[in-house]
Amino acid sequence: MNRNTSKIGGILLAAFVLISGIGLGVGGVAAQEADDPMVFVDDSTTISNSTESVYVDVTGADDMSGNGPIDVDVTVEGLEEGQDAGNGTELDTATLSVAAGATESYSYDVTDTDVSDYDSVHVTAEVTTDGDEEHIASTDWGLLERTSGGGGGLLDDSSGNLPIVGVLVVAGAVLLLTRED
Repeated sequence: MNRNTSKIGGILLAAFVLISGIGLGVGGVAAQEADDPMVFVDDSTTISNSTESVYVDVTGADDMSGNGPIDVDVTVEGLEEGQDAGNGTELDTATLSVAAGATESYSYDVTDTDVSDYDSVHVTAEVTTDGDEEHIASTDWGLLERTSGGGGGLLDDSSGNLPIVGVLVVAGAVLLLTRED
């Protein structure tokens, strides 16, 4: 085998492994666009005993043309089974003041009572003044889940480690293909 071909193949394989690893590391819930341009987040999600909190992050545009900071109202509503958004119980509300280029964060700690009373929570985030939506660069929201420690590492009975094992196998193959004879 030509050494140059082997090195090129190894570099391509290493790039593939790197890109795959980055793809596996991306997580969270992406914000969905609502019908109303003033509303950045308008979605429900199931909560469970492992749910620790609900978060919303709002980032202001780098240039607000002197209009900042922008007020964004965040509301968390508890929904019972079969209940529609807007008909639930308001659990919390807050106003974030978002400055140019800055990220403001909101967090609601989900309680055991919330988990027993509600099947899901509905989260909304919207600007308070029409036209201010153009000064918001991005929003992100999601749940933070409690995780339990434990042994086992790669050998436990969890398929969650399967992608990591795959990356390690491919990385080993790269080393074998690119080694010098």
